[in-house]
Amino acid sequence: MTRAFPQAAEAMHLAGLVAMRQGNQAVAAERMGRAAIADANSAEIQHDHAQALKAVGKLRDAIGAFKRAIRLCPDAPALYCNIANTYRQLDELDAARENYQHALELAPDVAEIHANYAACLYALGDVAGAETSCLTALKMRDDIVNALVLIGQIRLDQGRTVSASEPLRRALDLEPGHQRALTAYGDALFRLGQFAGAQHCLRQVLALDPTDAPARRTLALLNLRVGQGTEAIGALEPLLQANPEDPQLLLMMGEALSIVGRHSEAVERFGAAIGVGGGDDAVFRLAVELAEEGDTASAQSVLQNGIDRKIAAGENAALFRTARRLLFAPVPTNIAAQNDEVVRELLDDTMDEDSLEPGLEYVGADRIDPTILTRFPPVWRAALRPEGDKQLRAVGHYWEQLVSGYDVPEVSKDKVHNGGKIRIGVVSANMCENGIGRWIVGLVDAIDRDRFDVTVIRPPTGEDDITARIDEHADLVVPLPLDPLHSARVIAGLDLDVLHYVDPQADAYTMLLASWRLAPMQISGGGIAATSGLSNIDYHLIAEDWETAGGEKRFSEKLIRLPGLFVNATRPDDLGLTTTDLQRHWRLAQDRNTYLCPQPLDVLTAEFDPLIAEILRLDETAELILIAPERDSWDAAWGRRFAVNYADVAGRMRFVSVRNRSDMLSLLCAVDVVLESPAWNDAMLAFDCLGLGVPLVTLPGSAARSRRSHTCYRQISVFDCVAYHSADYVDTALTLATDKRRRSVVSQAIRSRSHILFGQKSSFDAYMQFLEKTIQPAYA
Repeated sequence: MTRAFPQAAEAMHLAGLVAMRQGNQAVAAERMGRAAIADANSAEIQHDHAQALKAVGKLRDAIGAFKRAIRLCPDAPALYCNIANTYRQLDELDAARENYQHALELAPDVAEIHANYAACLYALGDVAGAETSCLTALKMRDDIVNALVLIGQIRLDQGRTVSASEPLRRALDLEPGHQRALTAYGDALFRLGQFAGAQHCLRQVLALDPTDAPARRTLALLNLRVGQGTEAIGALEPLLQANPEDPQLLLMMGEALSIVGRHSEAVERFGAAIGVGGGDDAVFRLAVELAEEGDTASAQSVLQNGIDRKIAAGENAALFRTARRLLFAPVPTNIAAQNDEVVRELLDDTMDEDSLEPGLEYVGADRIDPTILTRFPPVWRAALRPEGDKQLRAVGHYWEQLVSGYDVPEVSKDKVHNGGKIRIGVVSANMCENGIGRWIVGLVDAIDRDRFDVTVIRPPTGEDDITARIDEHADLVVPLPLDPLHSARVIAGLDLDVLHYVDPQADAYTMLLASWRLAPMQISGGGIAATSGLSNIDYHLIAEDWETAGGEKRFSEKLIRLPGLFVNATRPDDLGLTTTDLQRHWRLAQDRNTYLCPQPLDVLTAEFDPLIAEILRLDETAELILIAPERDSWDAAWGRRFAVNYADVAGRMRFVSVRNRSDMLSLLCAVDVVLESPAWNDAMLAFDCLGLGVPLVTLPGSAARSRRSHTCYRQISVFDCVAYHSADYVDTALTLATDKRRRSVVSQAIRSRSHILFGQKSSFDAYMQFLEKTIQPAYA
């Protein structure tokens, strides 16, 4: 028909519609154009021609066609809405807004127009107007996906993460593959600490569109939060190629490089971020990186330069002052360096008036963003220094004053318990495969559910099998969002009777939470056997034998001693392999003695070095095995210190990689003797060693952090591995390593009696009785 009658407008129009339906947009536009010329008075043809031009990317020509259609039919709201949509594509937002308003005047009850108008207002920066229009559209129809996604995004931007999740989830129910909805929902789950769900959403987005920058950025942040540095680098590289001078991307790349041990590159990236306007956060991250590497002099210089620059500009230097106070040198090169300027400043001048800049109040906008505070290194290392308890108390006092003015709910200590079960909240950032995570498994398993209700409260960290086991035992699991202020409000709203911070000193996030009063009773203990230094922690619970007489003075909290071990442990399974097989697996020579120190290098203090050196000197062919650290700076710094002072034996140390607990258990069984740092006892090391019959040499001190293994030996009445002074420690290790018969007898004695250590719940019975006794008077 079009060949026979080329001027037949209706036939050409229909031919164009057929081409559009078939997806042949170029042919459709050509046919529609011929139809529009043949019949210039048909608004329908002009409109369809405009749509065809839009489809082939000729947006400016489409605007002209829409205007011709509007002149022919000025009372059609769809025409105004469609031309407004086209103006939005051209980023001519004022013209788009004007046409949406015309459309709404003609058709105020059409939900889709309200939804499109909301998107335009959002792009113009009128967030309040966009939210109102979105809600209006959704009241008319609750299945408009774009409106659901937009209201979710608006709430995300405003920090209303929980309320953002519902519309985004609804949008994905309606359209499971909606890219923007997946991106926003993944962002919401990430902020809420639900990392597995966030990762699933974001990977879906990148499978649909590998160039989606917002999804890639959020995935990189997620990988950083859970310590997956390699994955974060892979996500960040394309973003940095496109935006090489984006300060936030440079900061993120620096953190990723730091996680995987590429510290010199990390320092370069942090420096580059400073150069392109990264601001205080870039300077702070550079200082933290240098301090974590052990280069405290450079870290202090960076911070002091920042302080001087701030003072000269009349700005608040609170962040840098705080960093200077809280960044402890992780591995001091000598004992004297332990009394450095940072520690003296904390002891002598904790948050005094000189800490505030002249003329500035330390409130409101001048405060440090609490999310930045969560990135400080953990403060527990202060316990490894001389007068460590005093230093921990000084740090705790500083933290409390630092966060005292934030808008956080304050729960009264006198709040009355409403009856029924006592509600316990257990808080830790270490609910994963490590000693503290395994201790928490025992805690939540031992608590009587007829008397107590247990809520597990988990800061945003990674998850593994131990996390799943803890969740199985809990009555309620509350993953916390990234924002600690939001988290504090969530916890306060749980209406708990008791908050048990297992290890507040081990993570800056939980240290922040523990600085506030979020429950009537707040206790600590079980993870870090040292004071938190926080006045808002009422009690610290320990096993009765962990602290010697007079230990109460080491704690800012009231010390509560419990009978037994205060550990509900499970005996490790036998490996089913011979010692020879295990030694072959770990490449251990059978003709020489092997000592293992399986603890993190940061607890191997300078006082421990001479004991290790003396053992290696007296056992001339022996080898010392150490666990390769996650940060190679620890390897370099610790090894440098040891090599400087004990070069004659430094060559007989070897680092091995341990990927999981199975690896650790097999390594324990492969060596001759396990050595424990006198400064720090791991929460579960003794239970693993003694459960396998492996001799663990320990030197108990007076503080709880050095007596946990000794308590285990007292329980089983085997003392052959317990030393009482430094010379005895060396002699005990040598005897067990060199006298095979003696070691066999000791191992058999340990193995035959170690069953006593496992499944003990007497401490937890006393724990529950203490809580009931302390809380019950509130009924009156």
